[in-house]
Amino acid sequence: MPLDPTTRASLLAAIPEAAARGRKALEDWDAVSDSLCAANGEPFDERYDARRHQRDAEAWAAFEPFLDHGPELLAQAEKDFRTLHQDYENPVFETIRRRRSQLAAMHRAIAGGRRQRDAWEIADEMILPDHPQGQETRRRLETIRNSQGWHYALTFADNADVLVEIDQATRARASAGGGRTAQAEAARTRSTTTTTPTAAPTTPDPSMPAQSGPERARRTR
Repeated sequence: MPLDPTTRASLLAAIPEAAARGRKALEDWDAVSDSLCAANGEPFDERYDARRHQRDAEAWAAFEPFLDHGPELLAQAEKDFRTLHQDYENPVFETIRRRRSQLAAMHRAIAGGRRQRDAWEIADEMILPDHPQGQETRRRLETIRNSQGWHYALTFADNADVLVEIDQATRARASAGGGRTAQAEAARTRSTTTTTPTAAPTTPDPSMPAQSGPERARRTR
């Protein structure tokens, strides 16, 4: 079922910032990860895992709000993608290939993220509310979810902008097409309201000799 316009517009508007947050989580991690390891790549201590868990949590937090309506967003983007690239005479192959690849990556990201969230919710529901270790267990489950969802969150961050790009291109095309339609309608209106004057019929002069058949034929042409 298609999203209502308000929800869809809100999600599309939030994508650039969310994608940037996911990419920043990776950039920040890359900036410090080497300093937490020895020359052979072995982590010094628990600070390495703590910082990696922070990275995973930041990326997941940016990604998770799009899981509920991700399939509907992608369905509309796929429909708009096909409409945008129906020009078989002048296809822009580079743009088509890039958008197709990004949409495929987004399908994998949303599907994978929803699987991880569903698994976490099932496990979370099994925690007894009054269990003394309940909160600690919940934190561990969240850490596992974030870690296993990291790849999907990063894939989203790298490719989600294509949804905004396709939406903007679709709107621009509709606006341009609307302008052409209005001009065509105006032209049709002018053509149907403008009349061409016709010569008034003349009454033959009885004093003039009648024209022969061939002359009358040439005259009517």
